[in-house]
Amino acid sequence: MPSSGDKGKPSASGPFRTDEFFLRHPVFALETFRREGEPHGLTRTALAERVKYGLERGRLKLLARGLYAVVPPGVQAARFTPDRFLVPGALAADAVLAYHSALEVLGFAHSVYRDVYYLTTRRRRALRLSDGRVRALLPPRALRTRRSEDFGVESRERLGVKIRVTGPERTLVDCFAAPRYAGGLEEVMESAEAISVLDLDMLGAYLDLLDQRRLFAILGFFLERQAQRLFVPPPLLRRLERARPASKVYLDKHQRGGRLIRRWNLIVPGRWATSVESGERV
Repeated sequence: MPSSGDKGKPSASGPFRTDEFFLRHPVFALETFRREGEPHGLTRTALAERVKYGLERGRLKLLARGLYAVVPPGVQAARFTPDRFLVPGALAADAVLAYHSALEVLGFAHSVYRDVYYLTTRRRRALRLSDGRVRALLPPRALRTRRSEDFGVESRERLGVKIRVTGPERTLVDCFAAPRYAGGLEEVMESAEAISVLDLDMLGAYLDLLDQRRLFAILGFFLERQAQRLFVPPPLLRRLERARPASKVYLDKHQRGGRLIRRWNLIVPGRWATSVESGERV
């Protein structure tokens, strides 16, 4: 990188090495680059010159205004597509991958989707990349009200970068709560069956936090189906049963007809009713 424009006050922490920054930030916002460079005595102009130089040399690729991806050596910038799951963290410090994106990162997704979903407390427009969109969503209202946005959030490493993602328990509940962000109920059911271990205490605590009777019924129905595989204790099912809605609700809000599973007061598509009980046709 050129040294012109790098003059500034000397820094006790040593020089700011752009290549080292690129290794730590495969996708980054200009603001992050400035925040790390300015304490080393570099001006905003000098830092902008470094980014411009990286673009000209094909070392960087512009994804959106103020957002860049580091292009691996030997790869043409025009043909390079960054790991889309690293983009949310560059856009928002509180970004948490969720819904279908969480299913994919955790290794449970039945299908691969182009759109990326992440949670952040600040409203943001969707970012369109060459291979899909990066969509910001607000955390569930109950979590925001209780300031519990980080409940059930885990840290994972991807390409050497720490990213935040909803854990299996919260992901399962969130996907059933808003299947439109998880590829639909069919995708949720298929993906959920790939989950081999659940912290059932955490799952129950998360349901209590959300306090939605319909979700108690849905998760009770799912866990009853998977009771043997997931080692679900009968007391937990009885607790969920007591919290079910008083009136009948649909597993799929947009579908009519199906079978009523009386234990959960839940109307489900016929193909999902047979493994628990035949159910009453509605």
